[in-house]
Amino acid sequence: MLDRTSRSAKPSFETAFRKWWIAQGPNFENRVDISVAKKIFRAGFASGRRADTDRYIFAVGRFRITVWADGLLEAKRKAMAEADMRVAKRGWKRPKGGWVLKEVL
Repeated sequence: MLDRTSRSAKPSFETAFRKWWIAQGPNFENRVDISVAKKIFRAGFASGRRADTDRYIFAVGRFRITVWADGLLEAKRKAMAEADMRVAKRGWKRPKGGWVLKEVL
């Protein structure tokens, strides 16, 4: 049987934020509101977990779809799949001409 090394579980956002918040010290806690710190930490935490991929945002019909991908073509495929899933979830039909993806900067 092959020996497998078990992957360490990734900490949840709340666990990681709590550890980071405690490590900042009391002076930091007095100067920065916890809700603002949580928003800032969330942005860094999300991008740090996906360090090898880029974030793409598309406007697709009525939807605004955010995907993480290695390149633009992969991002477009993921965005179209997400749009199809959202439309099916609502019971709507896919456009006859297909999806028009507009990248939002």
